[in-house]
Amino acid sequence: MSFELERERAVQALCAHFAQDHLTTQELEQRFEEVYRASSPEELRRLMTGLPVLAPTVVTTPLPTFAIAASGGVPREKRYLALMGEVNRQGRWSVPAYMKVSAIMGTVRLDLREAEVPASGVDIDATAVMGEVRILLPPGLHADVDGFAFMAEFSDRTAGTASTLDAPSIRVRGSAVMGSVRVETRLPKESALQAWKRRRLEG
Repeated sequence: MSFELERERAVQALCAHFAQDHLTTQELEQRFEEVYRASSPEELRRLMTGLPVLAPTVVTTPLPTFAIAASGGVPREKRYLALMGEVNRQGRWSVPAYMKVSAIMGTVRLDLREAEVPASGVDIDATAVMGEVRILLPPGLHADVDGFAFMAEFSDRTAGTASTLDAPSIRVRGSAVMGSVRVETRLPKESALQAWKRRRLEG
C-alpha cells in the first residue's frame, strides 16, 4: 500500500473515532493537520495513541484507488472540446488510451479517480487557449507531464510516484496560452480546498 493510501486510511479511522464520540471537533481537526504533516507510517500510527480500538466493521468502505480496465473494453481514442463552454467527465468511465483535449475560452475537467484506466497507460494531448484543462488522478497513478506555457500555467501537482512498478502512467503533453493545464493527485472525495491545505502542510 502506498503512503498516500495509508494517509487516507488514517483519515477514515479518525472520522470513525469522531463518529463514535472518541474525539471532539477540535481534536479531530488537530489530528487531521498532523496526518497531512506526517512523513512516515510510524507517525500515522502514533496519531491513534490514546484512542480505543475500533471494531472491524466501523470502517467498511474500501479505499478507492485506480481500476484497471478489462482488455478489449477500452476505446482507443476520444476527443473533448470546450469552446466557450464546459466539458466534465467524472464518475465511473472507461478511459481511452489516447485523448485529445482542447479548452478554448472554456473548461475541460477529466476526473480519473473512479475511472477504469488501460494497463498500458494513457496519453493526453492537452491544449488550453484562454481556458482551463484540469486532470484529476487518484493516489497510486504516476503522471509524466511536459508542456509549453505562454503567459499561462502548465503544472504538475501529482504525488510523483506510482504505488507499484506496474501501475499505469498518465502521460500529459501539450500547451497553454493565456490559460492553464493542471494535473493533480487528489484523494477520494477530497475537495480543491482540502487538497490545497494538504499540499501546503506537506510543504
